[in-house]
Amino acid sequence: MKVIVFSDNRRLRAAFRIQSLDFACRKELRRLVPAVREPALCYLDLAGLSKGKLAGCLRLLAANPQLCYGLIDTGRLSDPARAFHDGAVDYLDRAALRKGIDGRRLARVWAYCRKARPELAGREPQAASSKAVYLPSGPDWSGVYPGREYTFYLLFIELDGKEEMERKYGVRNLGIALSSFRSYIESSVRPYQGRLWIWSSFGGLILFPFNGKECPALGCLFRLVLFRHLYDIEESRFPNFLSYRLALHVGNLVYSERNAGSVVSDGLNSVFHLGQHFARPGGFYLTEEALRFGPPVLRPFFLEAGEFEGRKILRMRLPVHRRG
Repeated sequence: MKVIVFSDNRRLRAAFRIQSLDFACRKELRRLVPAVREPALCYLDLAGLSKGKLAGCLRLLAANPQLCYGLIDTGRLSDPARAFHDGAVDYLDRAALRKGIDGRRLARVWAYCRKARPELAGREPQAASSKAVYLPSGPDWSGVYPGREYTFYLLFIELDGKEEMERKYGVRNLGIALSSFRSYIESSVRPYQGRLWIWSSFGGLILFPFNGKECPALGCLFRLVLFRHLYDIEESRFPNFLSYRLALHVGNLVYSERNAGSVVSDGLNSVFHLGQHFARPGGFYLTEEALRFGPPVLRPFFLEAGEFEGRKILRMRLPVHRRG
């Protein structure tokens, strides 16, 4: 996803806590907007714009079908809700700018764009029909440096039923159980060079280095699916059997050891969307790109699950547990 900010105030750039950002003065809008040929999210700073110029800018943004736009406003609009009625997808006021615009917010905005305009999903530059450009990071982390772009295996994992857990368990007990789950995941992926990169209470994102040839991480994920009941019995602090979703993709991102949530990446967005909006409870889903590098012996264990955001998705055949 391309992010472009049109503003004459250079200080606004610091509010966007992402590493990939195009910043241009507003006089460039008429030249740059028609030239955009891939899906993009544009922000327009309203400060100092006359009513006539504002209307012209909005018409120009709306005329390009590749674009969704948001507004930066520090007090001019008396009815911000009307901006959404007229086509805006985000509104940044003083409070939002002070807090900072990170990658997670932009990912939510872009997910809203795709839902409101499904045709954008088929135009993603990293769609399955396009030729991927891989930037191997090597077999381990020794050649990975902050601030540089690499290709990684991206694993999304999240516990199912988190709303019920929050209602059912006390804060202290839930915290202890979630800490145990995180430790289990961390120890499970470490032998395969997996690294917890983004983590919230109920799950997050794990990175595996990509060597351009094979995907040893796939064996790790098989173990996470097949051995989950052993964790339930031997280590889990939850009173019931756990269910969690797994989603795997291969994509590029600029590696950062701090503020990982501020990184914007099409691959990152794709795996989060796959895990949150397509994967079913207890399932393991992956893109065709990820399976392409997996061991051939494991491929028969995956079935076609359909298409999502322009990519072919497969799911793991789960074991059947017989009773009695």
